[in-house]
Formats: sequence, C-alpha cells, structure tokens
Amino acid sequence: MDDHAAVRAGVEALLAREPDLEALPSVATPNGAIAALKLIAESHTAREIAEILVISEKTVERHRSNILEKLGGRDRVALTRYAIKRGLVEP
Repeated sequence: MDDHAAVRAGVEALLAREPDLEALPSVATPNGAIAALKLIAESHTAREIAEILVISEKTVERHRSNILEKLGGRDRVALTRYAIKRGLVEP
C-alpha cells in the first residue's frame, strides 16, 4: 500500500467512526460560512481565512462556532469530517 492509499484508508476509518455525521442533512449556512468551512478543513488559520475571504478573523471564528453548534461538534476535526462527507474537500 502506498502512502496515499494509507492516508486515504486512515481518513475513511476516521469517518466511519462518526455515524452521526452520515445522517446529518446539509447545514443551511451562508455562502461565506461554507467558504470558511472549506478553508478550515484545508487547515488554513483564521488569519489566513480572513485574508482570503476579506473578512475579519472574528467573523471567521463566528462562522466556525455557528457551524459547530449546528453540527453538535466540538472541534476543527468535526468540521473537517463534515466537509469531507459533504464533498467540500478531498480526503
């Protein structure tokens, strides 16, 4: 198994441990929040996201917090899992 396949298998195993995400409907969020979610899942910092989207860091954090609340998640990992499940980013 090459490195890429091993990483993919690891991500798939992590996703399999989150059955609650599988059942979640799409979260209704503003386009800015979706863009922020995608960038969060791609491991950008709040500062980088703010610069890319031309918004404040506080707005980035508000988007992150609102989406986590809607998902019932606790951290950036939950956001990343959700983004992968919804096809916003590649695993």
